[in-house]
Amino acid sequence: MRRNPVILSTILFLCCTIPAVADPIISVAIIIDDIGISLKKGERAIQLPGAVTYALLPYGKHSITLAHRANDNGKEIILHMPMENVLDKPIDAGGLTHHLKKEEFQLTLNRAINRIPYISGINNHMGSYLTQRSEQMGWLMEELKHRELFFIDSRTTPKTLAAAIAREKRIPEMSRDVFLDNTKSFHEIDLAFQRLLKMARTNGSAIAIGHPFDTTLAYLETALPKLEGQNIRLLSASDILALQTLQRRQDLLVRYRSDESGTSGSK
Repeated sequence: MRRNPVILSTILFLCCTIPAVADPIISVAIIIDDIGISLKKGERAIQLPGAVTYALLPYGKHSITLAHRANDNGKEIILHMPMENVLDKPIDAGGLTHHLKKEEFQLTLNRAINRIPYISGINNHMGSYLTQRSEQMGWLMEELKHRELFFIDSRTTPKTLAAAIAREKRIPEMSRDVFLDNTKSFHEIDLAFQRLLKMARTNGSAIAIGHPFDTTLAYLETALPKLEGQNIRLLSASDILALQTLQRRQDLLVRYRSDESGTSGSK
């Protein structure tokens, strides 16, 4: 059976560089969205224990101050990019809409990226309409590739194309698994958090998005220190992304070896 030489060389590289799979690592990432509106809540969020990731609105009143404080605390920062939604709700300043021509779209995006220091990636704020549009998502990923930023799809609609287009453009990407606080009661947040842990145990990792609500922060202040005792690691979004990328490469290697084993005797 003839093989694409580029694919074969990639597989050989992975064979040499990826170690055998040990016991699966169970990890979660927590992203706190909407940072920058309230200084008090933003500061409280930054004090959460462990490698929590913070998504800052580009034009939030306190976003730049909180970016510096989060960075000083060794926390990961991403840009929480406002995007057009299906309900025509007002979006935050500097948001992306389908009305923008490509040049305006990319200028708006780059202005937002340039405003927030230390970012390693972006996720969408709202965006239930724009993330369904392949053209605009293609423009977005072009800029992220140029900037060497990753993308996290907040999945504000099941019809989103964002993550799929990121993969097509070879942008490091992953998608939100759980919203912690669609309902702001302590009980409902706990149910969502337990669902996150169950997904992580099943898949090896999972990612949740929450907000700087008082109830959410109070819950996480109690729950996050208990993760280590449950053999679950709290990692930054970029570390989870690296783990997922490694796992996909290991799966590719396993499939290749299985394929070779099944065809080695045929001519």
